[in-house]
Amino acid sequence: MIRPDSPVDRVLSGRHIVITGATRGLGRALAIVAADQGAELVLLGRDPAKLSPVADAIQARTGRKAATVPCDLAQPDSIREACLSTLAIAPVIDVLVNNAAPWLPGTFEDLAEADIVGAVAAAVTGTILVTKELLPGLRRSAAADIVTIVSTAALPGQNSGDASAVFHAAKHAQSGFSDKLRTELKEHGIRVTAIYPPDFDDTDPLGPEWNEVREPAARGRLTNREVVGAVLFAITAPRVCSYPVIVLDNMWRE
Repeated sequence: MIRPDSPVDRVLSGRHIVITGATRGLGRALAIVAADQGAELVLLGRDPAKLSPVADAIQARTGRKAATVPCDLAQPDSIREACLSTLAIAPVIDVLVNNAAPWLPGTFEDLAEADIVGAVAAAVTGTILVTKELLPGLRRSAAADIVTIVSTAALPGQNSGDASAVFHAAKHAQSGFSDKLRTELKEHGIRVTAIYPPDFDDTDPLGPEWNEVREPAARGRLTNREVVGAVLFAITAPRVCSYPVIVLDNMWRE
């Protein structure tokens, strides 16, 4: 049963949504909020033990089960198996959110080769392969959306704080992939959106801070709540239009 204090808006009712990187942070928050709004979810993440608490929270909150599928985006075999499992659970996919991407800070010279390869494999190759493998399910939907969480690090001339040059490169690749994919899939009625948030803080949809009203003058960064809002805005927009690129920015400046 829906908890009495749960949101009553069911704008996503009946829509099947797949979210990568759903174990924590933005992915977890988006999963909980989308479930509150009626979505049926398949949650992908590297660690099944960390996916289970997210699914448990959703079931306790809504009475519905979210499917969980282990997936290591740096490993093509893992991606293939995860996508087969996902399509068995949800043959029709209405929304794919490419959220997972490893954070890689540090100076270029100090980065280990394994960290470079892993970050690029997960963020770039992983995003591309998940999208390709799940495309048959998206094509079966009458109103499909693909949303990729990129970063302002992918914008020309932007310097994303502590993010490494490799992180910037991976995000530029995601941006280019989204741009080209949009033109290919438009004729099939599949919308493709890239969202570019700056660095943001994580808040918990189950905690009191989620509903706090934050003024532009308040010292602090955006939170994942604003990014969740951007995703929901894109996927619930009337089908007559699309939002190819959504760039978020902090209104507060030092």
